[in-house]
Amino acid sequence: MSKKYHVQKKEFLNIFPTLRAYIIASVEDTSDVSRCCSDHSEAAGHVHFELASCHDEIELHFSLATAEERDNSLYKANKLAEVIAAFRDAIEKEIAIINERQSTQQQARASSAVH
Repeated sequence: MSKKYHVQKKEFLNIFPTLRAYIIASVEDTSDVSRCCSDHSEAAGHVHFELASCHDEIELHFSLATAEERDNSLYKANKLAEVIAAFRDAIEKEIAIINERQSTQQQARASSAVH
């Protein structure tokens, strides 16, 4: 039987895929695993999360083996999502500030060139 996944993604994190930064995320779907006859590792399923910049890489551990570890893994995933969303929002705000400042500076230069 081939494995099924709830998510199985590998994405480059730069517009230019020749740059090394990437993310890999996969969560195995164990809905077809028998409840009575499965071993401990198979019942928990495989979870993989890896993040790499151009120079460094990290792999985060998300265990689903026990109820406590499942709670902790979900907490960790939620915190990552929360911080990444806040980080993205802050970058968007800063980009708008920089773009506005550059637009104002270009308009000022254009005005002074006309006079």
